[in-house]
Amino acid sequence: MSIYHPKNAVIFGGAGFVGRNLTHELAKQDWNISVVTRRPHRHRDLLVMPTVKLIEVEQLDSETIRSVVRENDTVINLVGILHESRRQSFEAIHTQLPGSIAEIGVEKNIRRLIHISALGADVNAPSRYLQSKGHGERALSDRKHQGLHYDIIRPSIVFGPDDSFTRLFAKLLKLSKVIFFVISPDAKMQPVYVGDLVNCILHAVNQQHSSCSSFDVAGPEVFTFYELIRSIDELSGGRHRLIRLNDSLTRLVATFAQFAPGKLLTPDNILSLQVPNVIQMEQPEPYGAQSRRFEDTAAFWLEPQTERLDTYRTQAGR
Repeated sequence: MSIYHPKNAVIFGGAGFVGRNLTHELAKQDWNISVVTRRPHRHRDLLVMPTVKLIEVEQLDSETIRSVVRENDTVINLVGILHESRRQSFEAIHTQLPGSIAEIGVEKNIRRLIHISALGADVNAPSRYLQSKGHGERALSDRKHQGLHYDIIRPSIVFGPDDSFTRLFAKLLKLSKVIFFVISPDAKMQPVYVGDLVNCILHAVNQQHSSCSSFDVAGPEVFTFYELIRSIDELSGGRHRLIRLNDSLTRLVATFAQFAPGKLLTPDNILSLQVPNVIQMEQPEPYGAQSRRFEDTAAFWLEPQTERLDTYRTQAGR
């Protein structure tokens, strides 16, 4: 016999790439979902789901968090940044924010806190990004003795339709006619499909009891960064000559790229790439390696449209 729990979820970062996919799946399961966002006017399409509401906030300070979280809510924190700016620091977003959510979670007696961290998060990691993620995880574990019920999910690089990773490199490859330079070519990563990550989050959300533990999530394949760029190039219809950059040239590129519009790359990103973004193969279920392969899945949005139509015609026997 299952135990009833209120199906009310508050999602911080729910309007982002992972958040939108998660919101759609929670709505299918009849959850009442509050998506906390700074720009609700950009995400009105989420309101077609009758159980979803958008909550506009200017900043995620303690007072704001306290105003949107209620007793017995399930709270999901998806907020994260890859690059720091004047307005947002790793410390504020990855460490202080989870700490505030955890503190208010104890105060409000929430049902569960699901916190999305990152594979490789460690307070002793070489990059500020991974260090801040590690401190964010510690902010939750420090409140376990206060009765906080939480689960930490640590995904590898997440890919899927509308992701910023595969589409960015597909665009950069398209802009480069013949030659493309690959930074940190031997860095290892194990990309996970967004649908698989969402399924893991849903599993954690629907569990009656929390283990107050962290779980790694990744795809079934380990790539070097060079191999992953090669795969994106081929799926996009490109045939570039890929040039490996050594460590010195990689650091030089990052030094200048951090000042470019959009800040595509920073020296801290390079330090993060020094840590293999892969799971330990002995990782027990849940969640470990998921089933969907990169090339089989990414082909649906990276392949040129004409090639995709030819594939559909072949499958249809035309």
